[in-house]
Amino acid sequence: MEPTKLHIRKDIIKMILPILASSVLEMGVGIVSMKLIGNLGFVAIGAMGLSTRVRGIIWAVYKGIAIGVQVVVAQAFGADNHEKIKEAIKQTLGSVFVLSIAFLLTMLFVPTFWLRIFGAEGELLRVGSDVLRVVGMGMPFLGIILILSGSLQGKGDAITPMVISTIMNILNASLGIVLVKGLLGFPEMGLMGAAIAMALSQAIAAMIALAFVMRKKGVLHGISIVSFFKFTKNIMKSVYTTGIPSAIESLFWQLSSIILIRAILNYGDASYAAYQLGLQAESLAYMPAAGFQVAATAYIGRHLGARNPELAKRYFKEILIGAGLISVVGGGILVLFPKALLGFMTDDPTLISIGTVYLIICGLAQVPQNLAGVLGGALRGGGYTRMPMYAAGVGLYLVRVPIALLAAYVFKLSINVVFLAIGLDMCVRLILNGYLYFKVNVYEHPKLV
Repeated sequence: MEPTKLHIRKDIIKMILPILASSVLEMGVGIVSMKLIGNLGFVAIGAMGLSTRVRGIIWAVYKGIAIGVQVVVAQAFGADNHEKIKEAIKQTLGSVFVLSIAFLLTMLFVPTFWLRIFGAEGELLRVGSDVLRVVGMGMPFLGIILILSGSLQGKGDAITPMVISTIMNILNASLGIVLVKGLLGFPEMGLMGAAIAMALSQAIAAMIALAFVMRKKGVLHGISIVSFFKFTKNIMKSVYTTGIPSAIESLFWQLSSIILIRAILNYGDASYAAYQLGLQAESLAYMPAAGFQVAATAYIGRHLGARNPELAKRYFKEILIGAGLISVVGGGILVLFPKALLGFMTDDPTLISIGTVYLIICGLAQVPQNLAGVLGGALRGGGYTRMPMYAAGVGLYLVRVPIALLAAYVFKLSINVVFLAIGLDMCVRLILNGYLYFKVNVYEHPKLV
């Protein structure tokens, strides 16, 4: 019996709400963490910021692989192939753990390699190296969390990843408060306390996540840890050929953000501060729509794996409508109330003036940005993970970055031109993802991995 429209919408909401809750909590913990080290000086703030940037590069690699296993699991779940689901999850966990050890070794023994990418020197380089060594200890566990979250979302389970994320973020905030300030008998550790809290919270959350999937009713019940490292060519090929393009896409974002930040810094500290405030305010509009992209990948992958393209189309239609409506609301708030949103974070009129233009442009770009994300999610669900990567590459490096660099360094144009480049990138991305979506037709020509 085919599900009703109401049933489909409930399914989508069940996927989206936990993702939204996790995002909101993560943002809140990020604010708490920055507040904890905000009075420790510029070097401490900069060192933690740089370690977060390095962590972001590695996160991008993990996230791409997580999307790869998510697609494989979603399609296998639709095909009722539970053995393939087990093999995909355990082998991906094992391979990512091996990869994460390589990352960890570089962070332990040559942390300056990572930090010099961002131009760190002197005291910032020294302190940043100490922080990065500690933060690096959490990298293997972060990989486990991301892979398990992507795998479970591929099965349509967004609740468990939310619980894991909640545990990790609450531990991070709680341990941070205790270790940074020296409460409950612990010595006051300052910046290193925040780094230890991050790594320790990831380790504990990863162990809980593994215990959950390996329990009696868990997806990996009865599987020994040793078997995680027994790799087969067909599974590894399916996961990594699907995941590597998504990893490259995520790295595109990381690299472009570095270039964009340097361009914006050319306009002065006030412009950069306004941009950072604008990013925080924009996230309030973007986060509610972010889950639709995950839902598109999971549900379209599942129903294409089940050889039911018509049901996949119905899910896609409802996801697209939902993302569009949320985007109109979120974008409308940014366009209509930018000064009010910025006013919650600062009373500096200069920052509010600069940030207002950024929020209006991003508000207008919410619909194309989020619809492009849903179209990209549908392409990934159909096995076409290279397509969103191509669209991201064109949008970022043929539109956003060139316009920003020309405006900042060549023509000395207003900072607003840099902000406009961001909005234009989103529009181009929508056009490209839309074209590719209709061109490949995932429903008639799915790539079943």
